[in-house]
Amino acid sequence: MADAQFAWSKSMDTSSGPYFEQDYPYNLNLNYGRSDFNVSKAFKLYGMWQPVFFHGDKSWVEKIAGGWSLSGIFNIHSGFPWTPVLDVVGGSLYCGTCGYAQLLPGNYLGGAGTSTSNDAFKGPISSNYPAGPLAYFSTPTYTAYSGPAFGNALPQSPGLRRNSLNLPGYRDIDLTLAKSFGLPNNRVLGEGAKFEFRMDAYNIFNNLNFNPNNISNNIGSPNFGTISGALAGRVVTLGARFSF
Repeated sequence: MADAQFAWSKSMDTSSGPYFEQDYPYNLNLNYGRSDFNVSKAFKLYGMWQPVFFHGDKSWVEKIAGGWSLSGIFNIHSGFPWTPVLDVVGGSLYCGTCGYAQLLPGNYLGGAGTSTSNDAFKGPISSNYPAGPLAYFSTPTYTAYSGPAFGNALPQSPGLRRNSLNLPGYRDIDLTLAKSFGLPNNRVLGEGAKFEFRMDAYNIFNNLNFNPNNISNNIGSPNFGTISGALAGRVVTLGARFSF
């Protein structure tokens, strides 16, 4: 048995989760962009092979020498989007206790790389931004307020949309190899009693998949555009099961 799936999609919103604090609450359209979970292209291939070696009057031999099962799944997708931001210094936007502390860049100045390879996101400096982030993004103008003060000035509108940049893609192969040993039919255990031993291998080729939550996205940071953590490498587990 084998099957394959391909998805080509796009999801847009102003907030990708509950209780999300938009940076521009006075105009939600300024927060409109690709969803945090948006994946434009995704492919999945999965299957299972269960061979039968002995038939007919040799079915008892099949219970001993047969019972093999090999299954696997291959996942690959184009990756999630991410947003460059600037941390507000000296207080909060809109009012001293409002808690708004981030903005999108004022403008994209051009010249940055667009590679989504893993190498482009390795530190200490991203090869997409070799001259530093402020050479590619301008700092927005804003007024910060502290204490009980209420403001009357709005920050500069963003020069690019939320989630306008792309993270590296994801690739993974998981495999399971299982062997079952059938037991003779008897009145106590019934007709389908068997032992099963299995090995599950996750990310069997130990592909490097960066953790999208570890992206350095502050344009004031020298390691802007790098990712400091990865998802799990190869993991192999062994298990046994007795069923009747």
